[in-house]
Amino acid sequence: MTKRIILGIGVIVFLIGLALQLKYIPHGYARFIEGEGYITFMAGIIIIILGFTFNLLTGEMQDEGRDSNS
Repeated sequence: MTKRIILGIGVIVFLIGLALQLKYIPHGYARFIEGEGYITFMAGIIIIILGFTFNLLTGEMQDEGRDSNS
């Protein structure tokens, strides 16, 4: 459950950052990283990665519906 919350927050932050950066995409990478939403964009990517690795970071190894014998 916590993993899904973290992923949801990450996706929302990522999309906000992307929306702020859309006007800088045609101008090249240098202008893109200087844009006003770049930090938000990167924070969203980092939060999404943390959401995917949440179980590893907390030490919770769950067998999410899979049979351990197979």
